[in-house]
Amino acid sequence: MLQHLHIRNYALFAETNVRFGDGLNILTGETGAGKSLLVGALGLINGKRADNSVVFRDGEKCVVEATFGSLSPSVKSKLASYEEFDLDGNELLIRREINPSGKSRAFINDTPVALTVLREVSSLLVDMHSQHENQQLVSHDQQLLLLDAYAGTSEKVQAFGQKLKSCEQLWQEIRSLKAKEKEASDKLAYLRFQIEELEAAGIEAEEEHKLEQELNLLQNSEQVREALGQATEVLYNQELSLYEQLSEVLEPLAKLANVNLQISETTARLQEMREQMKEEAFALQELLESVESDPERLSFIEERLAVYHKLKLKYGLNSGEALMAEFEKLKAELNQYGSLEDRIAELESKFAEQQKEIVIDGLAIEEKRLAAKPRLEDKIHTLLREVGFEKAVFSVIVERNTVAESAWELEGAPIKPIASGLNKVYFEMKTNPGMPAGPLSQIASGGEISRVMLAIKSALAEKSEFPVLIFDEIDTGISGEIANKVGTVMQGLADQFQILAITHLPQIAAKGHKHYQIFKRVANDQTTSDVVGLDHEARILELAKMLSGETPTESALRNAAELIG
Repeated sequence: MLQHLHIRNYALFAETNVRFGDGLNILTGETGAGKSLLVGALGLINGKRADNSVVFRDGEKCVVEATFGSLSPSVKSKLASYEEFDLDGNELLIRREINPSGKSRAFINDTPVALTVLREVSSLLVDMHSQHENQQLVSHDQQLLLLDAYAGTSEKVQAFGQKLKSCEQLWQEIRSLKAKEKEASDKLAYLRFQIEELEAAGIEAEEEHKLEQELNLLQNSEQVREALGQATEVLYNQELSLYEQLSEVLEPLAKLANVNLQISETTARLQEMREQMKEEAFALQELLESVESDPERLSFIEERLAVYHKLKLKYGLNSGEALMAEFEKLKAELNQYGSLEDRIAELESKFAEQQKEIVIDGLAIEEKRLAAKPRLEDKIHTLLREVGFEKAVFSVIVERNTVAESAWELEGAPIKPIASGLNKVYFEMKTNPGMPAGPLSQIASGGEISRVMLAIKSALAEKSEFPVLIFDEIDTGISGEIANKVGTVMQGLADQFQILAITHLPQIAAKGHKHYQIFKRVANDQTTSDVVGLDHEARILELAKMLSGETPTESALRNAAELIG
């Protein structure tokens, strides 16, 4: 419930504090006293946008602060899910600040939050009904939500929406794969040609590099043979080869190896060098024997390298290794296209299963809606009569959301499931006999919409957990006995929920559990508005003024006392 409202420097409110009670809280006041301004201040708590035109005193910021307490377990659970602020105990503090420049800031429990978060949180706490907010009732989406609240299908609808979202994502994946499949059919022939071309070329990762090395040898075979022959002779083959000379050096050193450690270590290293020299000489000799002038081999290598050059040029690559990588990539792509058909078939089967589940769930929701429909209609009919619609006929229309073409079909008709199920729901009303029924937006006036909303809220009272209900101008266009009936319905609703009602009718004001007067005063050429709670005597006087004018008669005072009871 809304426990406390603090307003500072907002419009005509210089500094105002109001403590509200349980049940029906009535707010009254003369025209221009500031009733609409109070609604505007409450609107800031609901996340409405504001500018510096609402700042009362230039140079000072405007502050509207609301304290909510006695939070229900379900509301506390929802509030605890927000990471933007901490929920401490059983109270929540919402504050809006507007700087003289017009910049607005929002706080929850003294933590700055975005307006979007404020709107979400305030919707759990405050349900405001003015002429503007009541227009939401003409929205088919809002009407469906109201039916689901009465039918007890809200949680099932939420689960349905999540399943449908998953199924739609699956359908998008299928469409994407089918598009790839079509693209593949156009591209497949060329892809196969590329693979066949590379396969026919017989490319290997290291072949190009080896061929280039061999080509260099063959192209310079004479010079290579001459250099290798001379090297092997000098190193090992001739009589005074380096190997022989080093052996002669080592022979006397080996005899002195045990005399001195340095001689021993040097001798060992020289012996290793001699053996390494021998091995390298043999390696060069082996290479020498393999190097021959071979015009046919040279021609083959040049032709083979020409194949590599042509393919590298065609595919925009710079090495045989890169060509090999491209070959593997093309083969993988071909395999991927080849598996598309199987993957699509697998996903289509999964999609069909999910479709069946979703249709079954949607039909179960539809069944509960249809079962709740006559009960809700009867209850609202009764309540409409109580608020002055004696001959009104109220209908809840539940239809399937059929379309011209869809991937979904039910009982031979294409349908379009939406997050809320398989149905579209809307309310129709006939206010007078002989008149056609029609949507609320066409049949009911602004004041009538307020009373219809009151009837619907009362009908849903047993099924729903409302936040604070705020009614502004719900009494537009009514008076006398109808006003008395509207007050009685509000009083009954207030047995379960806290209500703030701004009214100009004494019949409604008399039903309140608490009564507050909004008044305007002038001091030092400055006009301000304020709110004050009325005791029993002050309340009788206020009702008497509402009945007969600023100077109430004795009859009006007695009438006011009788209204209060």
